[in-house]
Amino acid sequence: MGSITGFAKAAVADSQYRLYLLRMRALSALVLAAVLALPVATVAHAAEAPMTKAGLLTAINSNKVWCARWEDKTQSCEEVAFLEARQDAIRQTRRYRMYEAVDLEVIVRSAVEVQGGALCSTFKFEDLEVVVLMDGEPAPAEEAARSKIIVAQVLSDLEGKKTCEIFARDDKTGLLTSKVTLDGKAAPEFDTDYRLLSPDTRIQLRPVFEETEASSIT
Repeated sequence: MGSITGFAKAAVADSQYRLYLLRMRALSALVLAAVLALPVATVAHAAEAPMTKAGLLTAINSNKVWCARWEDKTQSCEEVAFLEARQDAIRQTRRYRMYEAVDLEVIVRSAVEVQGGALCSTFKFEDLEVVVLMDGEPAPAEEAARSKIIVAQVLSDLEGKKTCEIFARDDKTGLLTSKVTLDGKAAPEFDTDYRLLSPDTRIQLRPVFEETEASSIT
């Protein structure tokens, strides 16, 4: 991370590698959100009636891009997600940009089920497809594998837990807001909002880490 060469050095030099681990622990919060089908965000909207199963499937089948925490000023999102319905199974592809100056992205593909008006899944790391991109191309196999191992270790406590996300539509703003549970207990730290955008909308991904963090590991 920080730069392509800095990312590689972080896995070689001991002092840099320790810093790399710290950055990966921070990244794990992002990946945790992704594998739970949630961006890291907090919602401050008024509660609306939960969407029905039919309403949720209509939103998914609209072929829109799900933009987390849209920002008008910068025309940007925290993440973008693409959802594809296959009967009651939903295939998700979520994309994140790590830094502004470095073209380093993480893509997480996962599957969830429609249960009533909610999207639910039981966490199994082996079921995820995690792809690390550098300059739009797959990262070197060794670096990608190392990143996945670290993330798997950090997320090991989640293995076997059931997650559900219930949606509601804000009729005034058009936003979809979500409420999340882990093993049936509310997890408000993962609640968020989505704006559904046309696939041809020009969208910028806001970086997960600030430039000062990126420069510290080069």
